[in-house]
Amino acid sequence: MASHRSESDEFPGSRGWRRTPTDAETLAWVRDRELVRDLPQRYAHGIDTNDWQKVASVFHSDCQVEGTLRTAAIRPYLEALEPGVKAYEATLHFMGNQYVDLALAGDPDRARVETYAVAYHLEAEDSPHADLVMGVRYCDTLVRVPELADWRILHRRVIKQWHRGPLPRPS
Repeated sequence: MASHRSESDEFPGSRGWRRTPTDAETLAWVRDRELVRDLPQRYAHGIDTNDWQKVASVFHSDCQVEGTLRTAAIRPYLEALEPGVKAYEATLHFMGNQYVDLALAGDPDRARVETYAVAYHLEAEDSPHADLVMGVRYCDTLVRVPELADWRILHRRVIKQWHRGPLPRPS
């Protein structure tokens, strides 16, 4: 979806608009904001339901990830992440506060979303290992993908705020 804003326009939010936006501009802004906000939620749902196709669907094919344990291009990153997640009996990602910045650096086809999360990694009842609980921030830079009429994560940086339990998981 093409942007209907000019470079001199500002976005709704703390700064406001320099002029009253049209209904079409407002609708496009709300739609983009919701599509951007949805990506981290979809990622978490895919991880917690073991749907790795859904997990992969939120990332651009050129995505780079700076994770808590490794940095890699998206395909090798997910190939390493999947068995690590599957080693736990269950995971639950509680996604909290989000900060969305549309039109990153004035480019209407780039955005940023920062999502706070608490990720629970539960061991089996008879496991000798403690559960892992982590507070993280997912800092995502996104790019609009016009042929999908959607957005994808082009770069992800995971910032570990805190954790309880073993990280990395013992073998």
